Amino acid sequence: MKLSKRWLSLAVLAPLVMAGVQAQPAQADPSVDACKTFTIDVLRTENVRSGAALLTQFPSELKSSVSYGFSASSELAFKTASKSGTGIVNVWRMYNAKAGDFSWAAEGADRDALVAAGYTSEFKQFFASGDDADCLSSAYRLRKGNKSRIVVGVVARDNSVRDGWSLASSGMFYAVPAVPDPVEPPVVPDPVEPGDGGHGSPADEEAFSIAVIPDTQQETWSDSDSRFKNRSQWLVDNAEKENLKFVTHAGDVVDWGNAVPEQYTRAKAGLAPLDKKIPYSLTVGNHDTAAVCRGGSACPGRDTSVDVRDTAVFNAAFGSARFTSMKGQFEAGKVDNSFSTFEGGGEKWMVLNLELWPRKSAVAWGQSVVASHPDHNVIVATHSYLNADGSISTSNGGYGATSPMYLFDSLIKVYPNIKIVVSGHTGESASRVDTGNSGNKILSLLQCFHSRTTNPVRLIEINASSGTVTHRVYAPYTDETLVSETVVPGFDFTH
Repeated sequence: MKLSKRWLSLAVLAPLVMAGVQAQPAQADPSVDACKTFTIDVLRTENVRSGAALLTQFPSELKSSVSYGFSASSELAFKTASKSGTGIVNVWRMYNAKAGDFSWAAEGADRDALVAAGYTSEFKQFFASGDDADCLSSAYRLRKGNKSRIVVGVVARDNSVRDGWSLASSGMFYAVPAVPDPVEPPVVPDPVEPGDGGHGSPADEEAFSIAVIPDTQQETWSDSDSRFKNRSQWLVDNAEKENLKFVTHAGDVVDWGNAVPEQYTRAKAGLAPLDKKIPYSLTVGNHDTAAVCRGGSACPGRDTSVDVRDTAVFNAAFGSARFTSMKGQFEAGKVDNSFSTFEGGGEKWMVLNLELWPRKSAVAWGQSVVASHPDHNVIVATHSYLNADGSISTSNGGYGATSPMYLFDSLIKVYPNIKIVVSGHTGESASRVDTGNSGNKILSLLQCFHSRTTNPVRLIEINASSGTVTHRVYAPYTDETLVSETVVPGFDFTH
């Protein structure tokens, strides 16, 4: 009989199924101890031509796969349960004929999602846990092009991300990883005085706020303009009332500071009230680079695509030591692409600041940061993202490396723990809600204004327990509400 080109098709797998793949009846056993019953070795081999992966616990299948282009060598991927029981789920082998790709899915919503994406259920291959346990680690589904990879544990996940894979989903099932997860030292909380609203206080388990400062470039024109400092001082004075945990800036901190250093002096003075009071971060806008000369226009006769990455003056003014919550940078000594962490509402949070119209290498770095922090809810801040009408921009601004749409497709919609995106650059105020690849809700907020009379700030209140985000724009200098309060429900925050 002539075999189909679909390698390891059901015709090839049929003898293996009969040999025992499905010959493991689900037997309810409330006394199952997952840490003792996860004894089945699942091995991985890869197709040397297509890059597709095969997971199997059957030596005969491993041997037969060689004739279909898979490597003769294999490695332990993870260990699964030997039988069913309380908390155990069936994991199905799935196949996408169009992509020539195998994947594996837990029975239920995860399997249904792959079917909707064009995969066919082949058979129940092994048992795994539906819940986490001390001996178990999360399974992660990663993607590269039209191929998928299933790994278990943070070590395997991080190695895959470094190899160019992008995280698509996690927590589908739990198994014993080939390499144990690294043990993190216990977190010793800081002492909390009664009523001080610090970590561990009742207020920290409730709604909290972050603030987004829009483009402040025009606030740095004159020594007599007090709007920048007024905003920062208002945030400090109202931090307890708003339960304010973090402040970020949407970019264009100055206007043409490379040509007029006094603008940086004014900007530093404007941000000074926040220092050592509220953790904050800055986004680099085009006006914060060497691409913009005196008057606010692109420098004539120069390559702006090169100059937009020259942020030496900006980083001299705002060195990383200024940012107490910053945990990492793409390039040493530059805050252009960096991430900061904090806690609010009893959950872990990250603010990922990315350069404007980012280089692909910077986006890849962002992927690795988000993928390696699956327990953090992520807020992405980049200067240019939404257009004035609320659409995601498809332009590189004429001298950027990529577009906001590239950022959305490559990063923002890919990782389910990305929840909010903030930007400036154009227009005044806009918002939109998108759905990520995992069905997660993503709220994008534009705040720019370019005001010459007041000092807007976007206040974003997050209630993790109710799954709501409430946002408004207020101007403390003139005591104006510029954008009234809007409540966005339906968030599933990462725990």
